[in-house]
Amino acid sequence: MTTAVVVPTFNRRTTLLSALKSLFDVLPAHDCVIVVDSGSSDGTREAVRKHFPQVVLLEGTSSMWWAAATNLGVVKARELGCSHVLAYNDDNIATARLFDALAEGTRVFPSSIVAAVCCYLDRPNTVFFAGRNRAKKSDRFFYLDHNEPLPVLGKGLREVDLLHGMCTLFPMAVFDAVGLFDEKAFPALFADDDLSLRAVKAGYHLHVALEAVVLNDREKTGLNPYDRRLGPLGVARLLLSRRSVFQLTRKTRFLWRHRRSFWYFCKTWIYDYMRMFALVIARWLIPPSMLVWLGKKWMRRLTRS
Repeated sequence: MTTAVVVPTFNRRTTLLSALKSLFDVLPAHDCVIVVDSGSSDGTREAVRKHFPQVVLLEGTSSMWWAAATNLGVVKARELGCSHVLAYNDDNIATARLFDALAEGTRVFPSSIVAAVCCYLDRPNTVFFAGRNRAKKSDRFFYLDHNEPLPVLGKGLREVDLLHGMCTLFPMAVFDAVGLFDEKAFPALFADDDLSLRAVKAGYHLHVALEAVVLNDREKTGLNPYDRRLGPLGVARLLLSRRSVFQLTRKTRFLWRHRRSFWYFCKTWIYDYMRMFALVIARWLIPPSMLVWLGKKWMRRLTRS
């Protein structure tokens, strides 16, 4: 098994260098790192060549968002003869057992896409992502063990309904079977979700390796109403920006493409935007600790339903 770690980046030199340092501290000798720079103007390429000459550096353009940049790295990994691709955010920090636990997951379930657990960079023992499952009565996907202490996850592998692209190991066979990330329909967000669901339809399974952990700087990943107060301009950006999971065009396209029924599509679309506006208002009215507590209770309710 030979893995190419594909890291797309744009104008985040310092963040990227920190990610690469932690990666090479734990990277197996037979694996490689491919950095895809989308036309940075902050000296990113020069810094990578200077500090990490072993990196395979690909130069893209500023028009390339996450999906296009990652696709370029996947194509290069295929040319290099790699059996797996690890899609990896440039704002991640790798932990000691990351690659061992991911490799064990692919050994146990060779026809699976295997993701790492994501914890907060500033709260390394608190879970941000440990997989998502689909609600029974809508097309909404909810987070498992969100904001729970890391030790509650235990060990081993967890099968889930949806993964992410922040630190996820794909067999190259997945791209051969279903194609690359859909960079036209989903240039940034939803591209990873879309590919995961296309792979499931092709017979692949989705797992989270509970002992594979990365730390992620949530302040640098996308736009969301969960951990910040937003005014009118912020709400407009939520609805219009490619970096937002609530961007109207692409969220609607994703929900429609992967709907279970027209009724579920309508129900989920309405619910998601009602939830977004409720969260925006709640962040101004409710203390953050109370909001986290309410979020945990809601997640437990979804898990039981």
